[in-house]
Amino acid sequence: MLDFGVLKRQIDRMAIERKNLENDFFERIDLALSEMDRWEGPWEALSNKIASSRTSWLVARPAGPFGEAHPVPERPARVTVIASDGSQIFPDRHEVSNCYLINIGYVAIHYGTGERPVMASRPTLFYSEEDLYQEWAGRRTTVTREMVGVKRGAMEFEQVAVLSEAARAEGRTVVGLSDGTLILWMLEGKPYDFRRQTLRSYLPSFERLRKARVPVAGYISDPGSADVVNGLRVGLCPEKPPDCDRCPWKTLEAQQALEGGAEVGIPCEPIAGVTDDMLYARRLKKGERSGVFGSASRILEDYGPHRICFFYVHTGVEIARIEIPLWVAEDRELLDLVHATVCDQAEKGRGYPVVLSEAHERAVVRAADRDIFYRFLKDTFVQNDIKAEVSLKSLKKIAASV
Repeated sequence: MLDFGVLKRQIDRMAIERKNLENDFFERIDLALSEMDRWEGPWEALSNKIASSRTSWLVARPAGPFGEAHPVPERPARVTVIASDGSQIFPDRHEVSNCYLINIGYVAIHYGTGERPVMASRPTLFYSEEDLYQEWAGRRTTVTREMVGVKRGAMEFEQVAVLSEAARAEGRTVVGLSDGTLILWMLEGKPYDFRRQTLRSYLPSFERLRKARVPVAGYISDPGSADVVNGLRVGLCPEKPPDCDRCPWKTLEAQQALEGGAEVGIPCEPIAGVTDDMLYARRLKKGERSGVFGSASRILEDYGPHRICFFYVHTGVEIARIEIPLWVAEDRELLDLVHATVCDQAEKGRGYPVVLSEAHERAVVRAADRDIFYRFLKDTFVQNDIKAEVSLKSLKKIAASV
């Protein structure tokens, strides 16, 4: 049986440690906020310091004071909000045929006109040799799940571009929204030809939207990023310029630890662990957005005029990170349009943009859909007298489900 006396002492110790950690974390947030206030005036000096620094983490590049807040603009009486989302059935060598499917759900909601929204999906089957095999760095390889995901993402933005161009041709004010980041993080460490082909599949859609003057934005819920906080950490560093790879404070701390001397703190560590949304939850009111920041991701060096910037917005339910291309960030009219539309969409969706929810519902491929898809394949092969082979692994799955 449990020794509840011993257990109770352990629970009490855990509670005390948790409380101390919580108090320490709130102190870190307060310190980060005070740093934000300290650089309110000399923000350009901090911006220059960030530009000259070499850090081991991503640091936001400010275009104004870190703590500035902008009230929500009025949304146009008539606006069309467009979104797309995708889902897929990945290639499965154990199934009837080596192929894969991408389903793109798309939504266009016209506000202020009384028109019915456009809500539909478009499935596309990929089965040709060029769809199933790719060549990177001189090596021919079978298409992977990651490659399918890249193709799906490009198709999502292409669908937004097609719908946006049609809506603009009708004289509408249009905003395009995407679920998640606009930064292709998967390109980190990839071969040059993979990066080049991926960007060639994405950026033309961004260019079509720029020419149509349709702002596009990526909505990131519960972001957890710390680019802005990392900028404040650079401000805490006494080195000129900061260089994380040659940090003398880390060396001194390690030396003191070996010698058993007094602990030496690293100057930037007191606000480490704080995220941007924690700061702006204390700084922004409902509907307000932060200033615009540039992302320091090296991936964006090949984006050209579509380099990604971001801001934070208080939707009333959460602090969301909104990513936009540079040409949107530099056009105040388009920037305000994105700000107003995101807040309006989040309110209509009770905390999450309704157009993104609707696009997801039309894109999702459920397990039952997958089963029907493979049944269609098998039946069609049989009807056309094509040999359909199913692996032993799949047969075992079928037998187990009966």
